[in-house]
Amino acid sequence: MVEIIPLWLVKALSFAAVFTVMSSVGTALAPGQFVDQLRRPGALLRGLACVLLVVPVLGFVVGAAIGLGLDERMGLALMAAAPGAPLALQRALRTGGHAGFAPTLQVAVALLAIPALPLWVAIGNAVFGTRAAIAPQAVAVQVFLAQLLPLTLGALLARWWPARAARIGRAAAAAGTMLLVAAVLSQAIDLYLVIAKARPLPMLGAGLVTLAAIATGYPLGGRDLATRHAIAVGAAQRNVGLALLVSTANDAADEVKVAVISYLLVQLALVILYISVRQRIMFNGR
Repeated sequence: MVEIIPLWLVKALSFAAVFTVMSSVGTALAPGQFVDQLRRPGALLRGLACVLLVVPVLGFVVGAAIGLGLDERMGLALMAAAPGAPLALQRALRTGGHAGFAPTLQVAVALLAIPALPLWVAIGNAVFGTRAAIAPQAVAVQVFLAQLLPLTLGALLARWWPARAARIGRAAAAAGTMLLVAAVLSQAIDLYLVIAKARPLPMLGAGLVTLAAIATGYPLGGRDLATRHAIAVGAAQRNVGLALLVSTANDAADEVKVAVISYLLVQLALVILYISVRQRIMFNGR
């Protein structure tokens, strides 16, 4: 990758954006929300099964079914196996996701990603004949810094200074959005060569997995539309940070990283399209 913008700056902007956004989400959380969901765990268990089991299996199956090359299959499977995109929670909550269920699902997925991702990497080794590895500790560090820590800080802020929490949360969300735009632009500039190398077939695979994740996740939410939406978004948005963590730690081929970035671009486009169509249908149905 050609570094037009220094990699350390790109990483700093990305981390600051995610941390700020997740902190803003945390200001609206309350412990009671999690307790209520755990008392009725049916939808949560179905959501976890979709995010942690169904979507990773889809990544392996789709890659083989459409005839991808080995490196491209590995990249597709790696993204499908990397759960819990941090910004999925904000997107779900802003577009009608259940205010109690969506955070509970996100936190549960983040915690379970620590053992699940290394397990899927081991399964990938058996399928692809590779020797990749990722330590659970490395996954735990990223999950803690990018999700659990900022959510906790935001929730503590809301508990200690409730009168100011909403205002601070809105300010953090606005700042996080600006940082996110800066991070995306900086990454796009540095990744323009990677994006140019993206081939249609891996992008098709990413699209099929993303659409299948939405179609599978949505009905698993039961009768409540907000819960359905939260599972659909949580299943569709995979964690590019974890996928790149694995690929970088194992010095993966460029084709693997290109497939990962291609998946990211496709999933973002399709999730935005899904949300737009859903909101239009709900608006017309009123």
